Amino acid sequence: MPDVAHSNAITFPDGQANWAALLATGDARLGAPDRFDGQRVVFVVDTMQEAFGAIIYGLTHGLDYGVVERHRVSPEVAGRFAENHVTLFDWAGARVMGDAQDAGDMLEPGRVTVLTSGTTGLLKLIPHSWETLNTFDRVAELPENTWFLPYQIGSYAWFQMVALGLFKPGQNLICGDFNDLAASFEAALRTGQITAISSTPTFWRHALMNIDFDLIRSAPLTSISMGGEIVDQAILDELGGIFPAARIRHIYASSEAGAAIVVTDGKAGFDVKLTDPSRAIGVKVEENRLYIRSPYSNKADAAGWVDTGDIVERRGDRFLFCGRAGNTMINVGGQKAFPPDIEAYLNAHPNVLWSQVTARRAPLMGNLPVAKVVLTKDADKATAERDLTEYCSKGLAEYAVPRMWEFLDSIPMRASLKS
Repeated sequence: MPDVAHSNAITFPDGQANWAALLATGDARLGAPDRFDGQRVVFVVDTMQEAFGAIIYGLTHGLDYGVVERHRVSPEVAGRFAENHVTLFDWAGARVMGDAQDAGDMLEPGRVTVLTSGTTGLLKLIPHSWETLNTFDRVAELPENTWFLPYQIGSYAWFQMVALGLFKPGQNLICGDFNDLAASFEAALRTGQITAISSTPTFWRHALMNIDFDLIRSAPLTSISMGGEIVDQAILDELGGIFPAARIRHIYASSEAGAAIVVTDGKAGFDVKLTDPSRAIGVKVEENRLYIRSPYSNKADAAGWVDTGDIVERRGDRFLFCGRAGNTMINVGGQKAFPPDIEAYLNAHPNVLWSQVTARRAPLMGNLPVAKVVLTKDADKATAERDLTEYCSKGLAEYAVPRMWEFLDSIPMRASLKS
């Protein structure tokens, strides 16, 4: 166990513990680790506390392992694990679920299995290690912080926060409750202890809609990190205004590429200087496609580059994110409209809290942009469609103006904290 893990505290919805106590509980529950000899195991858990217990047990005993929430283990997901020779182990029941799998020559002690969100299909198993997950190893010292942890168990972002609590001194964690994430964030804010948070733009917009603004503004935040989806100028400006003393970072990371780009200048996108080939973490753009070369990646070509699948476009001295390859551009009668551009423009409107732009098939034109919008509480819903159409007509190309509008009462947020 890392030395700092003895002192860092983790607060769960039902109590507080440190890593040593979690390991003791795991050892008492599971016994000697030789029961997992020859197995690539993923622990099936019900709570955040069980997940943390599984993490420290596997790390201490050098297992080939990971964690997954029970509700995610459908028959299809169980089949995916079996295809990868993974044994599912019920943490609470201390027993194998289904058939034990012999990993054979594919066993890799020290491997950590990270799970994708599965929003675009069946979840994937991404192999990592604590060396690739501990992206804070290059930071000599961090100020003491208490972090709010909102991420889904087993995701790359979740593992990064777990690594922070494991390997860096003075980094305490307060875990969110997925039964009601907004309520658990509000409760954590009321303690006055949260000084840092890593999350997504959608998480923040959801919080701003559902939690008292004065309570949010009173939080003594000094560090805000965002990633997981495109970070637009509107959310950067809003959080910068609410928390003027906080350092706000946009971190570009993925399960495969690892953490690669950190932007701290308060601007959307990233500076073209980051593509300088002399940098330790490589960034290059070819035909508007983003490639990363990072010591934290787990999947690369012969030259070390990972194709992220993300599309960027150079505008002046910055590259801006335009979405994913294959589902980014809306072809409107031969003209190219990018949903992230339209969303960024809409989100800058004072009455818009959140927006999502997609394509809809249309005769003659091929496709047209349509928008879903969540308005601020004081917006006039009766005139919103007219006002936003007029607003977009002034700042967007004619073909990029949404032709249909749907106004939602709440921001749709998935377990991945994305919309």
